[in-house]
Amino acid sequence: MSEVKTVLPELSFENGVAKNFTDLRALIDGVQVEPITNKISAQSMAALKKNVIFVSDSIKKAIKQDVKNYENSLIENNGTLIAIKDTADAIKDDITENQNNYNVGRLKELEIVLKREIDERNQNYHLKQPITIKSEWLKISNFTATGKPTGALTKLLNLEFIAAQARENEKPKLTEIEAYKLKVRHVFAELFDQFDSEEIYSGKDFQQALADRKSQLD
Repeated sequence: MSEVKTVLPELSFENGVAKNFTDLRALIDGVQVEPITNKISAQSMAALKKNVIFVSDSIKKAIKQDVKNYENSLIENNGTLIAIKDTADAIKDDITENQNNYNVGRLKELEIVLKREIDERNQNYHLKQPITIKSEWLKISNFTATGKPTGALTKLLNLEFIAAQARENEKPKLTEIEAYKLKVRHVFAELFDQFDSEEIYSGKDFQQALADRKSQLD
């Protein structure tokens, strides 16, 4: 199929029904997609592709424009209804602003309560590194209407402090050098226990004892 070069009648809608689309339909009626085997068939399929893209884009553009025209018509012909909507939106925005202002003040009050809870636990658990407030704890939903921590928040705080205390009580892991020094001390302690202080030993005895222990230090 050859490339579209003529200007087709503009697709339009009348009372929601499409008009002037006969020529668009003619562009795709009876066409067949064929395998591309050579330069000529490649050109033919490229032209066909361009035509079908033109058909699809023309329809999408016309529908989009008709929807916009219809929307504008609705707004123009229903001024009172739109005014009611705008009033409702304004009321919603005012309430939202008031809610935000209230929540900010409420969170400041709850932050004092949360800080007191954390300070008490820091004292009771005697942590070397005190725990501070986390943003996920400071939520209105974590407190009752009277401003007390919910059971869920209390449990969360307790678990946080228990975990922190357990981490601080963990024995620090030895470095490779520290571990080797500890092994040397252990080997020599066993070596000295091997000899009786009241006996007399030769240098060869000590050499043999050291040789027997050498594998433990490798």
